[in-house]
Amino acid sequence: MNIFSRRRFLQGTAGALGAIGLSQLALSRQASRYGHSLAQSTPRKVALLIGIDKYDSNRLNGAVNDVELQKQLLIHRFGFNPTDVHTLQDEQATRQEILGVFDEYLYQPAQAGDVIVFHFSGHGERVQSSDRVSENLAGNNCFALAGGDATCLNTAIAPIDHEAAGSDTAQDIMGHTLLLLRAAIAKKTENITFVLDCCYAGGGKRGNAIMRSLDKPTLTDLNGQILSGRPEISNDEGTTQRQWLDRLNWSPDDFAQAVESPTGPGFFIGAAKASQLAADYSFDGFAAGAFTYLLTQHLWQASGPLSDTMLNVSNSATRLSEHNQQPEYDPKPEITRSVTQTPIYHIEPVSHPAEAVILESAPPSSISAAAPNENRLQLWLGGLDPQRLDAFDRGAIFSIIDRQSGEVLSEVQQIDGTRQGLKTQARLVNNTRGAVSADFGGQLLQERTRGIPDRVVLKIALDDTLTSAEQQAAKGEFSSLPDFDVESARPGQVAHVLLGRYTEEIDAYLNDNQSASAEQPTLDSIGIFSPSQVPLLTGSFGPAGESIEAAIARLRPRFTSLHIGRMLALMVNGRTSQLNVGVEIEHLGDRSGAVTRGSGENTILIPEQSERGIQPIREGEQIRVTIKNNQPEDLHFGIVVIDSAGEVNVLYPPSATDDPTLDIVRRNSEKTIPLKGAKPFGIAELLVLASPQSLVSPLNTLRNNAPDLDNLRGDSADVSDENVSAADVMNDLFGAMDTRRGEAANDAIEGTRLLDVEDVAALSLLFEILPKPV
Repeated sequence: MNIFSRRRFLQGTAGALGAIGLSQLALSRQASRYGHSLAQSTPRKVALLIGIDKYDSNRLNGAVNDVELQKQLLIHRFGFNPTDVHTLQDEQATRQEILGVFDEYLYQPAQAGDVIVFHFSGHGERVQSSDRVSENLAGNNCFALAGGDATCLNTAIAPIDHEAAGSDTAQDIMGHTLLLLRAAIAKKTENITFVLDCCYAGGGKRGNAIMRSLDKPTLTDLNGQILSGRPEISNDEGTTQRQWLDRLNWSPDDFAQAVESPTGPGFFIGAAKASQLAADYSFDGFAAGAFTYLLTQHLWQASGPLSDTMLNVSNSATRLSEHNQQPEYDPKPEITRSVTQTPIYHIEPVSHPAEAVILESAPPSSISAAAPNENRLQLWLGGLDPQRLDAFDRGAIFSIIDRQSGEVLSEVQQIDGTRQGLKTQARLVNNTRGAVSADFGGQLLQERTRGIPDRVVLKIALDDTLTSAEQQAAKGEFSSLPDFDVESARPGQVAHVLLGRYTEEIDAYLNDNQSASAEQPTLDSIGIFSPSQVPLLTGSFGPAGESIEAAIARLRPRFTSLHIGRMLALMVNGRTSQLNVGVEIEHLGDRSGAVTRGSGENTILIPEQSERGIQPIREGEQIRVTIKNNQPEDLHFGIVVIDSAGEVNVLYPPSATDDPTLDIVRRNSEKTIPLKGAKPFGIAELLVLASPQSLVSPLNTLRNNAPDLDNLRGDSADVSDENVSAADVMNDLFGAMDTRRGEAANDAIEGTRLLDVEDVAALSLLFEILPKPV
C-alpha cells in the first residue's frame, strides 16, 4: 500500500482554501509560535480530516472548507498540536491514502488515553455487497443481517477515486469497514469520535443547496434484493475488511454480531439520518457542510456532553435550512449514559469560548499606502453564527482575550470590505499596552460590537420550477424594489428564501419527509420555500396556474414581513451578550430556554424529549414565558414572535400605552407572560430583546406597521400593506438598540448600527406549534 511519509504528508496539506483564505504558511507559523503551548503532553490528540469537492460528477463546494472548520476548532479550542491534525483534500483523498494514513497516523501510534478524531466530508452512497464482503460476515449480506428488512442499507463513503477507470464496481469504504477501524482503535483507547458529513438518501441540487449523496434510484425484487441502480462494492473492500478482522482476531460471526449490535465503540456521528439529505450549503462568501459549520460554530462557544451538543446542533439546523436534516449519533442515551456525561471529543475545551482567532499579521501586500504603519491582523471567524455574518462586514469590534484566564488584553476593529468568507482583516484599537500585531498571533477573540448595515436586503432566489420567462418577468417586477435582491437559483448562491411553483416532485418529497400537520398547497401554485426548497412558507401559496406577476403582487407584504424578520435576525446575540438575562418557556411541566454568555451558564436549555431540540406546543395549550433580568440595574425588555407564515407580532410590552417605563423589568427580578399555542402550525421563533433604553415606542411602531398576514390568506388578498417599508419599520428599534451611536471613538462607522454586547441582548428560542390531537 502506498502510504504518505510523514514529511510528504505534511507538505501536501495546503489544498484549495481560497474561499476561507488560509495558507500553509499561516498554519506553519501557528505551529511554531504557539503549538507547544496549546498541545497537551498526555493524552495525545490526533485527527484525520478528509474533505472532497472535486468529484468527477456531482461536485461539491464546501467539503474542503469543512476540513478547515474542524482544523481551526481542534487546534485553538481543544488544544490539538497542529502537527497532529492531518488532512486529505480532493485528489489526495483516494481510497488507498485514506486507509493508509488512518493506519499510519491514527491506529499504529495509538495508546491508552489518546484522543482520536476522524472526520469525512464528501459524498455518501449505498452499494451492493460483494461475495467477498458477504464471506466476511459469515455468509450474510446486509439484507439477511437486517432480518429481511427490504430497506436494508449498505452505506459507504466515496473517496475521490470511487469510480475507478475500467471498473464497474465502487471503490468506496463501507460503513461496516469504518466499524472495523473503530473497533481496532478501541482496543487501544476508548476516546474515539467518527464524524461523517454526507448522506445516502439521494443527491443532486435542491433549491440552492447541493445534497451530499451519489445515491441513485433502485429496482428491487419482492424480497428486497437489489436488481439494478446501485454499484457493487469492489473486492478490494472485502480484502481490506479481512485484514482488519485479522488484526482484531475476529471471526466472521464476531463481525456479523458487531454489525447487528445497536452500538459500537466510541462516538459515531452522522450529519443526517439514513433517509435524509445532508446539505452542502451556501453561506455568505463561502460554502460548507451545513452540519459541520453548525457543529464547529457551536463548539467554539459552548461545551457539554455529546447528547446536549447534538440537540443544540439539531436546533441550529432547523433554524438554518429547515430541510429536515436531523443529525444522529451512536450510542444513544438509552443504551449508555456516557453520551450524557462525556463531551463529543472526550475532552473539555482548553480555552475560553470565542467567536474568532487571530491567525497572523496581515501580509504587507494587503496594507494600503495610506496607512503603512497600521497594525493589521488576519482573523478567522469560525465561531460566528452563520445567520449573522452580514453584521460582521463593517466596523465590528472584538475583544482579545487570554485563552486561559479570559482576561481582555486589547481590542481589534474590522477593516471595512476585507471579509472573504470566514477570513477578515482588523486593526488594533484601544491598545493601552503598546503591543504590536505580532504579539497577538493565536489569541482568541470575543464579540464586542457588531455592525448592522443601515441597508439590509432580503435575498430571493427564483427556483427552477419557474420557467425562464417567469424568472425574467419576476426580476422585472422586483427591479424597482431596492430592499430585495432577486436572482435565479444556483448552487453556491446565498439566498434567504426561494420563490417557485409547487410541483409533483416536491409534493412527493414533502409527503415522505414532513409531518401530517404541514400545509398541502395546490399543485402548480406559486409560493415561498426555504433556501433548500422545502419546507414551504405557511399560507404563501395561491391558486393553481397563477401568473408570476399576480403572485408577486399577492406576496409583496409577505416579502416585507420576511425582510423585517431578516433584520431582527441580525440582532440576535444571545451567545455573545455579556448582559446577564434569560428567557424560559414552561409548558406542561417541560422547560426550554436561552440565556446569555453573561449568565455563565449553557446558552440553551432544550427539552430532552425533543429530537430536533425544539419544544412542541399543541394548539390551545397554555405556556408561560418568563423573562429574567439578573443584572444589577433595571432593563427594558421586548418580546417578538415570528410565526411559520413569516408574520411578525409584538407580544410584550402590551399595546395599551406609550408609557416608556412599561417595558421595565427591575434588577434581579423576572416577569412572566401567559400565552397560548395558536395557528399557523409549524416552527415559530421567540425573540427577547433587552436594552438600557426604552423599547415601548419602537416596538409599537413595529406592531402598528408590520404587515398583517392573517388577512392575506386565500385567493383574494387585500394587499393594502404592500407599500410598507421594512427599513422604516425597523429604524426606531435599531436606534434603541444602538447604544454606541454618536461616540467619537474609532468605532463610529457611518451607515452602520453598532450593537454592543455589554449593553444589549437579543435572545432567540424556537418552538413548534402542532394541531390538537385527534
